[in-house]
Amino acid sequence: MRRQSKYDASLQAAPGLTDEERKAAEEKFLELLERVFGSASKVRGAYCECVAVRSLRVENPWSTTTPEEVQAVTLWEKAAEKATRLVFSQMKIPPGDAFFELHVWNSRTN
Repeated sequence: MRRQSKYDASLQAAPGLTDEERKAAEEKFLELLERVFGSASKVRGAYCECVAVRSLRVENPWSTTTPEEVQAVTLWEKAAEKATRLVFSQMKIPPGDAFFELHVWNSRTN
């Protein structure tokens, strides 16, 4: 069982799953991400860094993208894609339009 962290996941667009199956898939997705990144805090950090880079690109599309920014987005996208594929494969969830959404809350939130 995972320790509680400052984020959670929800499985979207996966009709036909029971609440138990959905919750198990969400937990497995988070466990796999934590294994890839090494800890819950590193998952949260990688996700927040990716979101920050994407936001900067939207706000300043003319600005040059740095190698570090590309690396941050690529690292997150590859890890999330791999975790998603593994969960879908292990739990026999048809990929279709299904996806995981990560929810991160402020570090000051209890």
